[in-house]
Amino acid sequence: MGRDPGPAGDMTDMRDIDTPRAGMPATAPASGGDGCAWRPATGDVGGLLAALRGGIAVLPRDLTPSRMRALRAQMSHVEAAALPAPPVVIAAWLKKLAALVANPPPPAAVVARTAAIAEVCADIPLGAWTPETRMAWCRQPPRDGYPIGARWPAPGELHALLYPTAQRIHAERHALRRLLAMGGGT
Repeated sequence: MGRDPGPAGDMTDMRDIDTPRAGMPATAPASGGDGCAWRPATGDVGGLLAALRGGIAVLPRDLTPSRMRALRAQMSHVEAAALPAPPVVIAAWLKKLAALVANPPPPAAVVARTAAIAEVCADIPLGAWTPETRMAWCRQPPRDGYPIGARWPAPGELHALLYPTAQRIHAERHALRRLLAMGGGT
């Protein structure tokens, strides 16, 4: 492990985020160095959310005590995933991306390029900065013969890739709130 960045904030010496530390939101669990890896609801909770999305009536009697516990647990996970991503999480995500692209920024430009991405992607929550989204960047098909995923992202391009994941996190949180309110527990 390297040392924490000095006053210049040089990301080349930044250690990976493997454990929570000062500056990380207390409710944001570490997940192998990449934010809070959001997992969409599965099982009964996933079924209830799918019914709600599909316009199927979910009645209070459908919200049994065990389902309410599962809803609360998923809500806790989604709330953590919906937190704003701290700059250190974005920097760590980008540091790992740098090893996967043909043109990582030179050390002198790392801080400025990371800051630009953090600014443009400020509305992308913690749960979207995952190994899966990093691989989604790398696995993009070429556009007009240009290998998009093999290159360092422009801030707007990265935002466009991460935005659908952010929307799914927010939509799940909204639906969970509806179900919890319906069941009388928040």
